Amino acid sequence: MSIQEVFDFIFYGKQQRTLTITTTPPDAIVTINGVPGNSLAVYEGTNVTYTVERSGYFSKTASVKMTEDMNVHVALEPDLSNTEIKFTVQTTAANQQIPIAMLRTSDTQTLAKITYGDGKSSMISVPQYNGSQSWTDNEGNIHYVDNGNTFYHVYETAGKYEITINAGVNVSHVRFCEGLTSDPAGYLAPKINNYIQEILTFRSDSLSNLDYTFAGLSQANVSPSFKLETPEVSTMIASFYGFGVGREFDSFPANMLSLINKPTILRGTFFKAGLKKILPGFLDSFTELVSVFECFKNSKLGKGYYNGINAGQYTTMAVQGSNDFVPVSLFWKNPKLKDISHVFNYIGEGWFGNLSSGYLAYFTIRRELLWNGKTTGNQSGTIESAFYAFGKCNRVLCEPNILKHAPNMVYLGGLFTQTNQMQHPVGWGTMIPVAASESEIYQFAVSDGNYTATPIAGKGLTFDLKLMFPAASYPKIKCISGAFTVAATGNTMGFQHKIDYTPNGQVAKLDLSMNGSDFLSKFPNAKEGSIDAYAKMLLGQSGGTESDKNDGRHGVFYLLDQDNRISDKTTLPRLVFNNAIPY
Repeated sequence: MSIQEVFDFIFYGKQQRTLTITTTPPDAIVTINGVPGNSLAVYEGTNVTYTVERSGYFSKTASVKMTEDMNVHVALEPDLSNTEIKFTVQTTAANQQIPIAMLRTSDTQTLAKITYGDGKSSMISVPQYNGSQSWTDNEGNIHYVDNGNTFYHVYETAGKYEITINAGVNVSHVRFCEGLTSDPAGYLAPKINNYIQEILTFRSDSLSNLDYTFAGLSQANVSPSFKLETPEVSTMIASFYGFGVGREFDSFPANMLSLINKPTILRGTFFKAGLKKILPGFLDSFTELVSVFECFKNSKLGKGYYNGINAGQYTTMAVQGSNDFVPVSLFWKNPKLKDISHVFNYIGEGWFGNLSSGYLAYFTIRRELLWNGKTTGNQSGTIESAFYAFGKCNRVLCEPNILKHAPNMVYLGGLFTQTNQMQHPVGWGTMIPVAASESEIYQFAVSDGNYTATPIAGKGLTFDLKLMFPAASYPKIKCISGAFTVAATGNTMGFQHKIDYTPNGQVAKLDLSMNGSDFLSKFPNAKEGSIDAYAKMLLGQSGGTESDKNDGRHGVFYLLDQDNRISDKTTLPRLVFNNAIPY
């Protein structure tokens, strides 16, 4: 009590008056004359200043002179400047109700304003995030998601509309699909949303969770200059699952993710997405990235990418890497990367286009793709796990010495499983040079019916396992199970088949057969009992005995015993030819 108040009471007999503040929202913080609390008693005639504040709302301050007991209600206005989301939708019928978005807050409550683009808008109450539904990934990790409903709007007239969502700092999660259901692929599958056509703006300083945010938007694209302006995001599981898959598109903008650097895992982030190409720099901001498990799995990457290209031009592209749909520099700014398992599993539907000659194009695997952190100081890559990394890509050619920059590799299980047609001809009389080493190619010739192959300086590609793994030993590798399988029989199918391109107008014959025992000896620690629990779970083996499944060589050469390409096939352990992979 101040001296003035004491005098007022003694000399003038002033009574105490009580100021009581109620608020909207009800949990706002009230301070009266510097004292925290919703009420304060003072002597009549006293000037009182009160402040009402809450995160996500504009604060209010006012003063009153107390002449009587007073009850004041203060309604704060929401500060909706933190988050702005704009996108377009297409309706096809009158009075059509469509899903808009699911918004969630990490706070007790917050508000958001949705402007629907038809002259109408709504102020909505955003529920708390409730991650009560769980799913278990292929590594056995349990993830929790909020599977609540979206907000809806009815459009009286069919047409295209631009929607804007404004929200405050309290909003932590946004998702556009209506719901999620169990999926045999291991994720929760999004309900398809065909209404959203284009994402224009996505800005928030508070959003931390982009799990499934854009999943299921099968007809959507992003604007040419689109960027995720969400620097606080730390998790991006299945964020673009199935995005654009119904329309397919060239690529996302190179700097779309450039403001995000917190995630350590990009699990299934672009699973089944419709992009056909990754632009250089796409993942450069993820300096803490440890895993890209299934990041681009089952996406449209590379689908028909080389369709119609001149065969002669393609040979240069294939060798020089001048037109790759996966840039060799993709991981060069990710110095901590350890796991690339399934990252490019079954991309492009296994078809990368028919050249102008009608011949098939290939997915070229480059050794420096595995040199993560190359431009940030790594003298070599840190990748350890590559389970099924290029599995089921069907048509693959490789640079020699594929693990040159990946000396820490431990798991190659299923690496190239179901790699089928592999050959160098790409047109009549036109072929990709056949590598003899990293810096040599074969010069083919024939004289008096004798075919020769002489190494000369040059750069080429290969499907010769001896050349892909030229080191005497890879002692860190414990698992090559199912790594080099083929799914079909034929003289152009799978690793190590004999080269004879005379039917294609080429003087080119080369025996690539190998001694299987010699090749397996390069991996001395991929052996009986070398499969740990982690590897066993990731492999998901379907064939063989339990003892076979614990062997790091199980099914490594499935269907490569179809001819004599493995010269000692009859003396190798039978388990190396088992159909061990569940595809």
